[in-house]
Amino acid sequence: MAGGRPLESVLVAPGVKGKKVLAFKRDGLKKNEAVTGLIHDIVASSSARSAFHVLDLAKVVDLYAGWRRALPGVRPFYAVKCNPDTALLGALAALGAGFDCASRAEIEAVLALGVPPAAIVYANPCKPGAHVAFAAEAGVNVTTYDSEEEVAKVKRCHPSCELLLRIKAPDCGGVKVDLGLKYRAQPGTRCCRCCAPRRRAGLGVAGVSFHVGSGASRAAVYRGAIEAARAASNAPRGSGCRRCAS
Repeated sequence: MAGGRPLESVLVAPGVKGKKVLAFKRDGLKKNEAVTGLIHDIVASSSARSAFHVLDLAKVVDLYAGWRRALPGVRPFYAVKCNPDTALLGALAALGAGFDCASRAEIEAVLALGVPPAAIVYANPCKPGAHVAFAAEAGVNVTTYDSEEEVAKVKRCHPSCELLLRIKAPDCGGVKVDLGLKYRAQPGTRCCRCCAPRRRAGLGVAGVSFHVGSGASRAAVYRGAIEAARAASNAPRGSGCRRCAS
């Protein structure tokens, strides 16, 4: 379990505060056995009337602390689509995480927990114009894109927004669902075709992003994507990809 202070801040966070938080009765048991025992206790109680899940808040604290130790200069932005449970979102917000929201509903859910708009990235490279306008009203000022059409849409609906270029990660294998085919911006010519319209539109650039796909099982998948993102951001002057960071 992490230190007391982070966990204390989690227990009073919006989304967690007011809920009954149960403690594991370890008594020398292994963690899985303790969790199973807790589930049996809940099932045996009169309060169990429908399906439920168990969320270990201390584990969330530990995982976040592990990230901060390994990558102290990188703020994690949690993908809300992964698990939108309000207690989990509230815990992560209390710990200092940002949020990757792919829809208006996800943005609204995070804002409802008191998360500042600056801690949200609208991470969807193909968004309805009305939802882009909502992001503008809400103060969410960073979004992803991978096409000229999206540049025009953002320029029209949210001209003060900054853009993250979503690039296609290299195909390194090791993912269950490869999302590379969805993204058109590849480092090189296609990348430049996306960046030039952004510059002409006068929209700011926040950086480069990627999505390796779902169910990645090899570190090489992330290594290749990070290398491609760095190449797109730091290419020498005179090369097309330099435009990504201009």
